[in-house]
Amino acid sequence: MKTLLILIASLLAMTAQAQTTFEHFTVEDQWPPLVAPDGTLIPNIIVAGEFFCTGGGEPIAPVGCEGGNGIHIRDAQGVSCVTERMTHDWRLEGMAWWNLSANWDSDNTGPVAGIWRIVPGECIDMDLVMNPETYWDDVYTYWEGTYTGRRELVPDPEAPLQVKWISTLKFVGQGMGDLAGQKMKAVETITTYYPSPAPGEFFGITDPEGILDVTIKTKY
Repeated sequence: MKTLLILIASLLAMTAQAQTTFEHFTVEDQWPPLVAPDGTLIPNIIVAGEFFCTGGGEPIAPVGCEGGNGIHIRDAQGVSCVTERMTHDWRLEGMAWWNLSANWDSDNTGPVAGIWRIVPGECIDMDLVMNPETYWDDVYTYWEGTYTGRRELVPDPEAPLQVKWISTLKFVGQGMGDLAGQKMKAVETITTYYPSPAPGEFFGITDPEGILDVTIKTKY
């Protein structure tokens, strides 16, 4: 009997020590245009990566194909700014980085996937824009994970081109540095207005491109 009581007490103690919390947030994802040395606004892409036209299409700038039946994108890299407006939780305010691989059809729709990171703090840190390959060597605290999703074309008579592109992405990841021990899941809906994803500000649209529903899981 004594042994049983000790076992029960031990289990209760372990349960108390292994508490888990789930926090839920809504986060805005804004794609600010970058400013070229001559003052020209350019998309928030910091590494163009590679793209290939399928079905005999010919490449056209910035990322597209004339003719053919689609486009494949590999290892493009972009940056954006995330904001959690309800409580301004420091973990979810800062600079987002992501790479993109996609297999799109002639409407620039189809599956996407890649790696993502969020660095709490300044946005945009120009060190990343200027040195995308070495920037991460000195970053200690950030989120990191993977995402998958799909981009679709939706009619919209009020959009600049009478259509818009909606991407639905699912994220999973974990915290590094001061965020170690925390895990994140999120679903993001991104709205863009050009075949090649570009900041809405190019069309006079200042709403955030993306809205994320985020859950952070922490074990204590």
